[in-house]
Amino acid sequence: MLSKGVHMKESKYNVCVEHNGRHLMFNSRTTATAALDKPAMAILDAVRQGAEVEETDLVKAMKKAGFLVDDCINELQQLEVRYNLGKYEKTGLDLIVAPTMTCNFTCPYCYEDPKSGIMSEEIQDKIISLVEAFAKNNQKIRITWFGGEPLLAKDVIYRMSERLIEICEENKVEYEANIITNGYFMDEATVLKLKEYRVSEVQITIDGLPETHNQKRRLKNNSGEPTFDRIVENVILAKKHVIVPAIRINTDKQIQSELKQLVELMIEKGLGEDLYLGYLEGNTDSCKGYAANCLSHEEFAKTYVDYEKLLLSKNLKPGYPLLHHTYCGADYLYSYVIEPNGNMYKCWNEVGIEKNSIGNIGTCENYEQLIKNPIQNCTKFMTWSPFSFEKCRECSYLPICAGGCPYNGQRAGEPVCDRWKYVLEDYIKLTCDAS
Repeated sequence: MLSKGVHMKESKYNVCVEHNGRHLMFNSRTTATAALDKPAMAILDAVRQGAEVEETDLVKAMKKAGFLVDDCINELQQLEVRYNLGKYEKTGLDLIVAPTMTCNFTCPYCYEDPKSGIMSEEIQDKIISLVEAFAKNNQKIRITWFGGEPLLAKDVIYRMSERLIEICEENKVEYEANIITNGYFMDEATVLKLKEYRVSEVQITIDGLPETHNQKRRLKNNSGEPTFDRIVENVILAKKHVIVPAIRINTDKQIQSELKQLVELMIEKGLGEDLYLGYLEGNTDSCKGYAANCLSHEEFAKTYVDYEKLLLSKNLKPGYPLLHHTYCGADYLYSYVIEPNGNMYKCWNEVGIEKNSIGNIGTCENYEQLIKNPIQNCTKFMTWSPFSFEKCRECSYLPICAGGCPYNGQRAGEPVCDRWKYVLEDYIKLTCDAS
């Protein structure tokens, strides 16, 4: 180390872990992970003591990874700027469209209040006009078909998709679509139609091993017909036709004990790499009665680590922390959830609760009014910020957490920590073991 050099400091977003005799470093602002050798540790120790360091290739590499930063840099301020850009930068229109809130299932933990009815052509055309306004402004269009069970309203999806794709092609902008469905109606003819209309990903839910799943995800007609096998067969069909499946395993106290067997079963069916765990919580009036069956945030986080270790043991790649510019669509200005009657919301936890609507697309003559004159139901999400809370400002996990779910945070009066708070060091070790 030379006596003259540059002033640098250690990133406040470094997380250091000792594992199997190695010094592991993770930076949550860049998500870089590395095992530091003796020369790197010597540089880090020198910086920690306030010494200048020579700008060698190794120092430059540590700076690029985010482990070291220039002494003049305020990382928290940089992070806050990036967060605000993520909330307000016009990078595209995200629409979560529910063509119906009717569902053929009666799941005990459902957070929605099911309603009958299909979206009218008048409301469909209003949504199409909104998309056209953004497409003409060279904005990417991202659609998520949602419900209820959206495949109970296939004709709405097909009609709207055809026009939305035409608009995007006319304006030479990117169009992206996915669907959240229980998968029951996803037969081959439907899969081929979804593929035709550019649906590239399907999210479906599996609730434990077949017996447990069939108890939880029951048909509304009380026929007692099992649903597990039919759903899994339909997912395999979708994958065959290159629609990427995202299989959510809703994890509560019961399913926690079945995870190992369930993962092994799904691996046998060729779906092992398509799984992820979903967190259940009784946070709306419709599902609060299910809360006693739910895991705490910390219990869920630790369950997820055990699940990732299981994946690694099966030669499947474990997960990895991702950066959050914003947490979700609720805190992105150009994201809306639209239910069949045209009511618009920022968060899908609030869908169907009319007092929480931010407006109705059927009566909205000027879409800019939603942005320039937002009502409280919109501003409560758009002005929510983890940077307003000292515990987040001081937290080294902030870039991969973004303060957690803004819906839960507002209900609690402060940010509710994401799972990384409890298990990040375990994930760093997993990353090392997987490499």
